[in-house]
Amino acid sequence: MASELSVEALREEIDRLDEVIVRLLDSRARCAYAIGRMKRLEGRPIYEPGRETAVVAHAKEVNARLGGPLDDEAIGRLYERIMDEARRIQRLEAEREAGTQSPADSVILDGDAKEQSWSS
Repeated sequence: MASELSVEALREEIDRLDEVIVRLLDSRARCAYAIGRMKRLEGRPIYEPGRETAVVAHAKEVNARLGGPLDDEAIGRLYERIMDEARRIQRLEAEREAGTQSPADSVILDGDAKEQSWSS
């Protein structure tokens, strides 16, 4: 398929795929945010290395089934970064609830901010 399309057509496809990826990342971040709230209520730590290992392993299994150009190391790096951001969201919300966040962070997680309507 890709060899039959022009560079412009492929770039348009990438733009469409990027929109899907961002929407999926948004949905994932919303779940991570909710999990962070539950963890705080249950007294669980934000960082759970066993769970993160399982997430990366699952992503690598899915990738192997696809047989695409990304290798295990690439998938591992991508998921490490995604999980870093999930932990950051959880940490910022915990700081917000504790009243210890910086002013710049308040825009990120303020429930009334238009930019982040996902926090409740």
